[in-house]
Amino acid sequence: MKIKIVTSKKIKNRFTKDAIKEYAKRLTRYCKIQLNVTNKIEKEINRDSYLIKISNSGNMLTSEELADKISSLGISGHSHLTFVFDDEHQVENADFYLKISKMDIDSDLLLMILYEQIYRAYRIINNEPYHK
Repeated sequence: MKIKIVTSKKIKNRFTKDAIKEYAKRLTRYCKIQLNVTNKIEKEINRDSYLIKISNSGNMLTSEELADKISSLGISGHSHLTFVFDDEHQVENADFYLKISKMDIDSDLLLMILYEQIYRAYRIINNEPYHK
């Protein structure tokens, strides 16, 4: 599966960049993942991609539910998954709205959590222990 995370927010903290790099490296076993930072969010959305918008008004999922969602999307033929991580741009026609937390969280930390949860989802899908 190809996963694209699209945001207009630049990463501010070095530790966030390092964490994202580490999770991206770990995810290479399971999928292709890329982070695109751009102000042209709409141009980054492939119309054939399943679109998940990170939103405060979205549905909260457990790690197991996110794993089931990613797995079922792959089984049903969706080979591209796009997460839009941006509050400033309206995204029309999202297939699913995902809420990460009820709390207000810094965008860098939220992005790190998203990467960690995608990694955790793939570990769950493959019946592998999460913690090393």
